[in-house]
Amino acid sequence: MVLPRRAPLSEAERLVERHGDWLDRHVGRARDERTRLTARPALGEGRALRVEGVSLRVSAVDAGAGRPARGLVEPMGDQLVVRLGRDGRDTAALLEAWLRGRARSVIAARVAARAPELRVKPGRITIRDQSTRWASASRGGALSLSWRLILAPPWVLDAVVVHELAHLRIQRHSRAFWALVERHAPRTPEARRWLREHARDVRAALD
Repeated sequence: MVLPRRAPLSEAERLVERHGDWLDRHVGRARDERTRLTARPALGEGRALRVEGVSLRVSAVDAGAGRPARGLVEPMGDQLVVRLGRDGRDTAALLEAWLRGRARSVIAARVAARAPELRVKPGRITIRDQSTRWASASRGGALSLSWRLILAPPWVLDAVVVHELAHLRIQRHSRAFWALVERHAPRTPEARRWLREHARDVRAALD
């Protein structure tokens, strides 16, 4: 707990006591999440990733001396086969590169599909790995979105795209802004709830 410099320690004690149930609930939830994530199969040894809403089981193949020069990821039915190469990239690095490429393609397509109906002309699209937000829009029309959105259901990704496109018309989160967003993406409240509830899973998907 952070207190103003001159605040007495007793104030912190009172706050902790007053909000003890809330603290216990959130600490317990964090502990349960940690336990669940630790219990997952290792990446490349049967862990499943949901890509565009489809569950794909990851398997890593090490050909030993016969490794290809560059590692690669091959979608095969309900699997993502990671073939380790001599370039030194591990399973997580290869998967992230593949997922970033997939996200770039899917997001660009969704922006192109939704921009006309919102009557906006977005500029450059950047795919990043923001730690505090899923996406952003600049005053100049540039969009920046997290590649991890490819691990969310398509309707969630679509709602985020609409949200950022709407910012090209209305910058502030005003009533008019939310009305515009929900007119074009009615499931926005549900999408925001999904992102809150699954943020830990999505951000730790390759850990």
